[in-house]
Amino acid sequence: MIVIRSRLSRQVLPRGAFTRVVGEYAGGGVCAGCGERITSAQASYSIDFAPEISIEALRLHRVCFEIWQSECRTPPA
Repeated sequence: MIVIRSRLSRQVLPRGAFTRVVGEYAGGGVCAGCGERITSAQASYSIDFAPEISIEALRLHRVCFEIWQSECRTPPA
C-alpha cells in the first residue's frame, strides 16, 4: 500500500479515470503498483486510460489494482 501511495503522490501512477479494464491470467511484465513481476498464476488487470491521462495503459496485480482504486478514492494529502 505504501508503494502505491508513494507512486500516486509522485504522479508515477495516475489518479484519472480509466476507460477499460480487462482481468487476465497472463504472465509477463511488471506490476505498475508494486514493481514485482506478474506471473501467469497471478490474476492481473490491464487498464487503459483516456487520451488526456499521461499514461495510456498499465498492468497491476489484482491486489494492487484494489489498493490503487482505494487510494484513488482518498483525497491526496
